[in-house]
This record gives sequence, C-alpha cells and structure tokens, in this order.
Amino acid sequence: MSFEFGQFNEFSDSVAAADPVIFAVARMINLGRNTGSFYQAMNPVDVTIDAKEYDIYGRSKTSRNGVIGNSGSSAAAWDNDDTTGLKMTAAAVKGLTVGHVLDIEGERVVVKSVNRSNNTIDVLARGAAGTTAASHANDTPFKVVGFAGTDTDLKNVESVNEITNIFRNFCQTIFETVDWTKHGELVSKGHSETQASILLTREAEIRVAEMLSTMAINGLKEKQTSTTTRYMSAGLLQQLTDTASGTREVLTYNTSGVLTEAKLMAALKQVFETGAPDTIWCSPTVKTYINNLNIANSALAINANKDDHTGGGLYISHIDYEGAILAVRVDRDMPDSNLAIVTQRDIKKGWLKDDGLVMKDEPSKSTRELRKSIQGSVGFMVEGVGQDHILMTGITGGPTERVFKTASAN
Repeated sequence: MSFEFGQFNEFSDSVAAADPVIFAVARMINLGRNTGSFYQAMNPVDVTIDAKEYDIYGRSKTSRNGVIGNSGSSAAAWDNDDTTGLKMTAAAVKGLTVGHVLDIEGERVVVKSVNRSNNTIDVLARGAAGTTAASHANDTPFKVVGFAGTDTDLKNVESVNEITNIFRNFCQTIFETVDWTKHGELVSKGHSETQASILLTREAEIRVAEMLSTMAINGLKEKQTSTTTRYMSAGLLQQLTDTASGTREVLTYNTSGVLTEAKLMAALKQVFETGAPDTIWCSPTVKTYINNLNIANSALAINANKDDHTGGGLYISHIDYEGAILAVRVDRDMPDSNLAIVTQRDIKKGWLKDDGLVMKDEPSKSTRELRKSIQGSVGFMVEGVGQDHILMTGITGGPTERVFKTASAN
C-alpha cells in the first residue's frame, strides 16, 4: 500500500496497509500551496540505504574555461605585448596545458608553458592566427577553442586527473506521536469512532509531511557520537555548499544584493558550462522578483477588455536559456536569500532499510492510555554537486513591479 502526502510515496508496512483509516487519511493530506513541493519532486534513491551513515560519490570535472588575472584587481591583467608571466586565476590554470589555444576577447594565443605555483602562463606569441593582440582586464573570461602542438611538445603536455570525491551523509530518524486518549474525548463530543481516528491520524501525518519538507531543504548533517548529539541528514542547501573537507568543489553565485536578470543569466551561464540543469527552486518571495524581471515580458501580449475583471495571471512558469527550458518552482521552505538551479534527476530521497515510515503502537504511560507513533529514518542525496547544480546566495531583494516593453509604431 502506498502512503501519499500528495505525492509522498512512503509509509508502507503491514499494519498501515491493513488499516482502512490510514489508507483513507493518506488520500486526504493537503499541505497547502508551495508546501512540500521540493520533497515531492525528489526521486527515489537508486540503491537502498542500508546504514545510518552513507556516502555520496562524485567525480570532479576540471573546466577548460575560466577568467584571467587576479580576481578583484583593477589593473590590466595582460598588456598587449606580453608573452611571459601572463596572470591567470588558480582555478583557470588547473585545466590548461601546453598547446591549448585560448580565445580571449577575440585574440588567440597558444599556451607555451604553465606555472601552477605562480598561476601564470607563457604563450608562443600574441595575436596568433591573424587576430589582434590587445590588453585584457582582470576577470576577463577566456575559452579553450582548440589544441595546436608539435611532436616535440608532446613530452610537456600534462594530463588532467579527475578525482573521486565523497560526501558523507546520515539518516535522520523522525517520530510523531499520536495520543489516542484524545480519541475518546472526540467521540464523547459527538464524533464517530472512525471520524475521531481519521482526525487524529490526519493531523499527525500532516505534521510529519511538513517536517520532511523542511528537512529536505534546510537539514544540516550531524553524526551521533554521544548522548548530546543525534544523527541528522544534510538537505539541499548544505549539500550544494559543503566542500566536504576540501575534497569536493561546489558551484555558487553570490548575488550580493538585488536579484537582476543579468545576475540570473550569469549564474545560468556558469552552471551550463558543466551541466544541464532543468529546474529553478525559489521561495514565494524570490518568485515575485522573477515574475518582475524583464525576461517575463519578451513574449507578453496585454489585451484590455472592459468586461474582464480578473487580476493577476502575469507570472513566470519557465525560463528559456539559450533554448534550454527550465521550470521555475516554488517551495515555502526555500530561504528568501537563495535560489537553487538544479538538475532534478540528481536529487533523491530514501528510507533506511527496515526502518521506513511506519505507524507503530507505543508503550502507554498508564493503563487508560493508548499511544501510537509515525516513525522512520530518512536520508537525502544530491548527486552531481559542482557540475549539475548552482546555488545563488546573498539575495536581498528584487524588482518590485513589472516594467512593460512597448513596440515602436514606426
């Protein structure tokens, strides 16, 4: 039997399956708009979680593209005639080797050598292949557009060795107690036995559903090592930002203030360098900012009708980025300071083997009391961190009203 909080497909055991009240209540759960949307969209894990501690494996992916210079400096990183000691960021030199052809603002250069200690490169010449040599400022992006080497270069070409990174997460046990003593009180006030059971069970199941919803996004991981700690599972936000003791890279974009169309496009550009996300998750507040961005107006027609008294209706459900269509989805447990751009298939949830969500009888505190509990141990997994997802941080506001574009009559 499937127990569903909307699309929640957990909570299956012999007791629950045999209880028509639990089955009926499962179909009645209504968490309200934008509650539990993220949890419901999570996919099941591929392999059963069989221990309280489990590892999420990933592979690094060194980008061939990057930016030049010392980030934040106002001085020019490259003069138009320098061929040695050209400044690069530490991240940029990681993916470069002898023979790479770089395109920077239309100028082509061929890498002669890479100094990973000083984060610099030497090039064969400036303005290769008939392009024009020019000065380039710090933080100017470059792209590797090819390889041009000779037989004698081969011995100096370095390979790029990707590494396996490990993110250790934990299963988190949840309990929700149902006090069946209240059942008798409800019956005494005119409810039938079945109505009273449905009411108490439904209320408990809603509380569990709301708990799972916020854990999936805001959970922080912890290992139980003493009587003062408990196992807790990292949710979406921590998994997208935790570098796991320096062995794992993450993708983040610091908005540093108001969310704008340019910043959203920059974050999308960054993640599309390595992945192919399909979903944007945000809070109701951030969704209003997105609705007011100029991208909302590109294909909008407004038809005024004196008999039309319907308000609203102008909102964004999807964003088109260079032909890739991303769904914009809302969950109230997303903080107003963040926006997550994710590949949904890589985000999963699972229950610990033999400890799935069940309803059990609990020891009573007295002979006149009957207590039950909903309990289980759940874990969350985000695969492809550092490649397939990016978290926008530092959002403090956004457009408060929509600016409509009008076409010229000419």
